[in-house]
Amino acid sequence: MHRHVRSLWLSERARWSASAVAVLAVVLLIFSVVYRVSQRPYGFERFERIGGVALPADSERARAYLDGGRAFLGRATGAGGYELRAVDSDKPGVALWTNTGLSDVETFRSARGMVQVTGMPDAAGHRRITLLNANNGVPFAAFDVESADRWALVGKYFVRYVGATHRLSITDVGTGKPMADLDQPGGAASWWLTDNWSGQQVPTSTAGEPLDEALTVDPHIVRATADRGLEVVGLSGGHVLGAGTGLAEPGDLVYPYEDQIFVAPSRAGFELRAYDRTRLGKAQWAWTSPDAQARPLFVTSCGEERICVGEEHFLTQLDTATGQVVFRVAAERPSQAVAVGDRVMLRTATADGVTETLLDSAGRAVHSWPGKRAARLDEGSYLLLPSVPPAGAYAWMGVDAEHGTARTLGDVDARPDSCTWSHTYLACATAGEFSFYRIRAPWYSI
Repeated sequence: MHRHVRSLWLSERARWSASAVAVLAVVLLIFSVVYRVSQRPYGFERFERIGGVALPADSERARAYLDGGRAFLGRATGAGGYELRAVDSDKPGVALWTNTGLSDVETFRSARGMVQVTGMPDAAGHRRITLLNANNGVPFAAFDVESADRWALVGKYFVRYVGATHRLSITDVGTGKPMADLDQPGGAASWWLTDNWSGQQVPTSTAGEPLDEALTVDPHIVRATADRGLEVVGLSGGHVLGAGTGLAEPGDLVYPYEDQIFVAPSRAGFELRAYDRTRLGKAQWAWTSPDAQARPLFVTSCGEERICVGEEHFLTQLDTATGQVVFRVAAERPSQAVAVGDRVMLRTATADGVTETLLDSAGRAVHSWPGKRAARLDEGSYLLLPSVPPAGAYAWMGVDAEHGTARTLGDVDARPDSCTWSHTYLACATAGEFSFYRIRAPWYSI
């Protein structure tokens, strides 16, 4: 009797366990489907107007900068004054903060919790770079630069080449502490940022400014040294992490990407060489262009473990680990190659200005859009805008790179170069307001 009751109890518990497992499996299945759908990078919708922020009639140089769900709006107010405010992109009519204490502002951008405000040069070429806390608009650091200088904000470091003294300085923007001061006689173009952001980088305007970060958040730079040398410098203390001589002539293309450095001599019949950035004594591999007359136009990341080399008449994709050719295709004056998933968005020169062509993983053309400029949004989609700004309203298009299909999103009566966008939102400065639109579903997430 006890054995029979125990057997029934075990059978009932087994049924409950099986039911619980089945329910859990269904929940997990539903969650995975919803998650996968919500992660679709090409989930475009037609423009949905959210609202606007009025622009007074006397406003000049109005500009917006979108950073995720937050927007920064700036306008010159006359007599050198400038107003900068932050708003929620879903509720742009309510200011999160407003700063009216700025003056003679040329432009601004957001990066890593900061707003970088660049001042206009005075008669002598001096200008001021001011850093604001993106959460409250309060200035916390300022740097004075000159027209002959070159500077970049890399994570929490301000890197400046001083043209007057040919020095390269590195400063911690949080503490104001100088981290390094290096002799840089090769000039403003003799040092390079390390690109480790191409896979996530999103242009936020037709000028191609990156949205989330500058070119890099990698706290390293590469600089030219004596004897045609290259040196990898850590920004946290100015320590040398790798060095070598006889690597690059002045004018050669140098492209640091993640843990590698690619060098392409500017001469015809060039050879592209790849180096480990901590072991610069010997090249990992080398690739020579089959065109004996070709000169390199650019070297850039164009996919996972992929590098693209642009020449006058060709684009070549190489494996970053081995240097093996993945594909080599005819392309007239290529100027940009950007990864969208396992495909490449290629820009070339044509009679219409430029043409955007989507290439598959083997280099075959999927679709071309003459007279358009593309702006990558995420791992699988991009926007298409007219390469020559038209008068009046123009149509925005969104492209699903996986399938090569384009969808018209709506018309906006504003010049493309007055607009800024993020993964989800669009804002354009029109004659009377900043107009905000949503281009993704509210649940969209990257």
